[in-house]
Formats: sequence, structure tokens, C-alpha cells
Amino acid sequence: MLSEPICLRVKGPFACFTRPEFHVERVSYPVITPSAARGILEAILMKPIEKPCADQRGNGVGFRWRIKKLGVINKGYLMPMLRNEVGYQEHKKEAFESASTSPRVRSQRHSLILCGGSESGGARKPLDYLIEAVIDLDPEHAQRTGRQRPDPANARKYFEMFKRRATSGQCFYHPFFGCREFSVNEWGWVERNRSSREWELPAADKQKMGAIDGFDNGYFGSIFWDYDYNPVWDFWGYEGGTPRPENWRKDGVDPRRTRPAQLGPLNALAVKGWITVEP
Repeated sequence: MLSEPICLRVKGPFACFTRPEFHVERVSYPVITPSAARGILEAILMKPIEKPCADQRGNGVGFRWRIKKLGVINKGYLMPMLRNEVGYQEHKKEAFESASTSPRVRSQRHSLILCGGSESGGARKPLDYLIEAVIDLDPEHAQRTGRQRPDPANARKYFEMFKRRATSGQCFYHPFFGCREFSVNEWGWVERNRSSREWELPAADKQKMGAIDGFDNGYFGSIFWDYDYNPVWDFWGYEGGTPRPENWRKDGVDPRRTRPAQLGPLNALAVKGWITVEP
């Protein structure tokens, strides 16, 4: 049970969509990942189906975001950066403790982050992406957990809620590109042409997206897709009043099966600037 497609345009000067294979050294993927796009949408509007609180566990009203396509207007380039990272668990009261240069407190690490570049006149260009997604009420989840099927009218309601919040600049927390220190400076709603079923973008932006095409200019390799959290929520239970499990070993369940399952990887090939996540 899906809503109408939505399209959100997001911009920011820097981004770091971290590749897990590099461990402590932060190296970004060359393009936004579907999981990072989902996080941006959830920052604006989120109503999860699963509830971590025991008293709300039986309430299955909510939705999930499903990313359909990712549009690339300005893909940017990788830029090296050397940063001081804080290693202590909590801030000390004494000023000299937080300013200490001890290796146990601060460490220097290299990062490869995404930068939007600059114009010929020297002005900075932001990273520029489009996120096309739908709101999924997930009736199969309701059937599997024995809950009441969602009301189809809720899809339209959530659609209008997101549109109102996106156009007015509202959010639960500030969206970011991968890491919290790289904020999304600007986001906006993109209208859809009812006759052509295409998103209404300026001609200059369509021209930029047309240049990002095929294996020569639009192939970003294999990127991380997202996680499937169903194994964790199935282990927790859906009945109201059910507390969180104290540990992951109970009733003979293999604890490895109670972790989120990784999806993907996604082969990020852009066709006219669009990367198809789900057909």
C-alpha cells in the first residue's frame, strides 16, 4: 500500500557517506546512499511501524520510507581532510582536560569526504541530489504480526504531512549527509508534471543530469543499500506491554539471527542522472 511518489531536493557543501570496509579512516562513497537518503526523509517526517516502548508495542500505525530513485545534479569530488577526533567518553569539568593533547583523548585521522567544488568565479557549489521515494504502509507486515490492516487513507494523509513539512522547512532534527557534522543546508519540494509524469526541474539542472549518464560519467560502483530490521523486531515481539529482551540469547534463538540483515549491495549506475534503487 504505497503513496504517491515524492521528490525532495537536498543541497549541502560537504558529505561523508562512510564506506564500512575502511574502518576508522572515514572514506566516503562517491554518491549518496539509499540509507542516507532514508535518514534525510525520516528527519523531516517519521512514524515508525515498530515501537520500542513496551506500552506502545501493540500500536502498529505508521509507515516506512522506500527509496525508489536517487538523482544526481552535482556529484562533486572526493577531498582529503585531516581532523582531530575526540576519544574520551564524556566531557570533563576541568578545561585543561578537554584541551589535552594526550593520545587517549584526541587522535588525528584522515578522511576522504565529498565536496561540491566551485564555480569559475570562485563561488562554492553545493552537492545537489534528488530523492524520489514513496510511503509504504506495509500491509504484509500487519498480516505477519496479526495486526489490523492499515487504512489506505493514511497514505494520502502522510503524503500531505510530509509535503507541508518539507515546503515549510520543518524537521524533527536537522538532516545531514551521512555524518552529522555535514548538514543539509537546503531542502525543497519538487513538483511533478501530471501529464508527463516527470519532475519539474529547471532546464539547466536537466542538462547537468543528462551529462551524468552511463559507465563513463555516471557509474559510481557498488554502494551500501540499507538494513532489514525485521529480524530484530520479530525477536522483540509486537504485543502490547512486551518489554525489551534483556539479552539476545533466549529460547534457543541464534543471536546472529537477531541482528539487522544487510541488503544489497546496490550497483549505482546513473542513467540521465537517475540511479534506480527499486524498479
